[in-house]
Amino acid sequence: MKRWIRRLKHGLKWLLAPISVPIRSGPLAGYRWAAATGSRFISGTYEPYKTRVFLDVIRPGEVTVDVGAHVGYYVALAAKLVGAEGKVVAFEPRPLNLRFLKQHVCANHLDNVEIVEAGVADRSGTAKFDTGFGTGTGRLAEGGDLTVPTVSLDDFFHRGDLSRVGFLKIDVEGGEVDVLNGGAEMIRDQLPVILVATHEDRLHENVIGFLDDLGYRHRVLDAAGSSGDTEVLAMPPRHSDDEPIEPAEDSAPACP
Repeated sequence: MKRWIRRLKHGLKWLLAPISVPIRSGPLAGYRWAAATGSRFISGTYEPYKTRVFLDVIRPGEVTVDVGAHVGYYVALAAKLVGAEGKVVAFEPRPLNLRFLKQHVCANHLDNVEIVEAGVADRSGTAKFDTGFGTGTGRLAEGGDLTVPTVSLDDFFHRGDLSRVGFLKIDVEGGEVDVLNGGAEMIRDQLPVILVATHEDRLHENVIGFLDDLGYRHRVLDAAGSSGDTEVLAMPPRHSDDEPIEPAEDSAPACP
């Protein structure tokens, strides 16, 4: 029964995807957004504690990398913050999410966004992707129902596609260690601020060990409000020790 309901919801999202409305409030107020993606996006109340990190940390002119871009809320926010002189590289392998992501990039004329239709892993190639957990919780997994291309951040870096990286967001439902290991050289070279979601205790410990080895300072965001995910904000060693870790309170698709 649950699988049938998921398939029905999936089909309805595809059917209703073209219907868009303006976001009502927040930093993306007025942006056109697919109504089928959910009310929190439309109301402008989606993940306010993570949104504050983006507003506090991302600087104009730099490159933001979004690994696990989903439907593009943080892609759009980063594109606004880095401005015309900056760039956002968004990695997303799931077809339904890509449908919405491309729609949002085109509808809002986000010309500084490059969408990479691939999952990010510790090596480039292909992998199985499990779509059975909803649009926000799909993941690379053995035995998954979909085969997707994968790329490592280091391979992207060696091709010259990643430079001036100031911010790296990772939310990949359990593949975060592989993403970091596959991007270790890029991270050492660029030393971006990192916002990474960890999805179980062992993975969290491995992520913290990776960050410690590179001299990053880190803290858990909104620890009391976490429900399955632990969001870690990590500041690189190039930042001053006096700089606070917490935020202050207050290729692009061809568009039709």
